[in-house]
Amino acid sequence: MTTNLQPVDHHLAGPADQLGNVLRSAHTRGHLVRYGRPSRLADGRYAIDVTLLEPRRHRIRWRLVLKVAAIVAGVTALAGLGWGVWLLVQWVIAHWMVIVGTVVLVLVVAGLMAAKSDGCAGLHCRGCGRR
Repeated sequence: MTTNLQPVDHHLAGPADQLGNVLRSAHTRGHLVRYGRPSRLADGRYAIDVTLLEPRRHRIRWRLVLKVAAIVAGVTALAGLGWGVWLLVQWVIAHWMVIVGTVVLVLVVAGLMAAKSDGCAGLHCRGCGRR
């Protein structure tokens, strides 16, 4: 017999023979604590209130589960962000010459465009009238 039992109230309804079987088996196991007077229902079945000894249910502490899930999600997101930054740094280190060359080329072209014109940088602003 399990030592970790607690009394639980039930309201049972059904045919008389089935209710009798439930009460007999609970009494045989030593789990029947109390039973009330059966009452006849309109459809021919019977209803009875009983108290049975049942194993304790292990309650899941949902707040703790949610806190742990939130912490795991936050740490995972932070790790993903850190990994993305690390990949970006590694890519910049591997391609720094191409990046610097592109920036220099853009500056040279912008300088040539500015030097070619007389104040208009070649972007054809509204004020100069050039198209």
